[in-house]
Amino acid sequence: MEYTKKNLLRTTGELRESYDRIFRRQPLRESPEFYRWIMSVLAPEKGCLLLDVACGGGYLLAEAEAYGLQATGVDFSSEAVKLSHANAARSEVVLGDGECLPFADDSFDYVANLGSLEHFFNPEAGVREMRRVLKKNGRVLVLVPNSYFLMTVWNVFCQGATGRTTEQMLDRWATRVEWSEMLQAGGFRIDKVLKHNYSSRCSPLLYKIVRPFIPLNLSYSFLFCCSKP
Repeated sequence: MEYTKKNLLRTTGELRESYDRIFRRQPLRESPEFYRWIMSVLAPEKGCLLLDVACGGGYLLAEAEAYGLQATGVDFSSEAVKLSHANAARSEVVLGDGECLPFADDSFDYVANLGSLEHFFNPEAGVREMRRVLKKNGRVLVLVPNSYFLMTVWNVFCQGATGRTTEQMLDRWATRVEWSEMLQAGGFRIDKVLKHNYSSRCSPLLYKIVRPFIPLNLSYSFLFCCSKP
């Protein structure tokens, strides 16, 4: 597993403050099409309970409301919680740590964690917590980044460096097998893995051309569709 730590963090408070700064400046979010895709993959039943771990600005919560779900979000950042309240007014949103969720065992039919597990201090603890609060036979969607994304490999080939950075202070990348092993060790059964390749007008021309044809193991990130046996 590839790991970068951009600054020496001594406390969780420092990490929380860094996310508060990010959300005050420019919220972390995907396109509306992304959240619709997530809900189509989940194919939830109306009235069921969904938890979005590290819900950010509440964009998935808002989509879940449109599907008739009872949605709950939890986030490490107080600024993200404020934004979620504004964007998903019918959802319950609480300030909390994904590594120690403030919910009872077997509370939710569905759990989502989209592009955030790789930023946890202890992602293994985050996996165990998601399993704990998920109901028996419930489903979880986890989106995590690939250390061998095609454009990363291309940059290494051409320049000798990945050039892959984010605003966030803790970053991890791993292969599909490495992420699979972590999720399985935490007690999940992996039902399927889907590829996700970002879409951006600022992307290099080469990426725009090959994006639809990128194979799973070279995709930008993996969407793990798991269940709790």
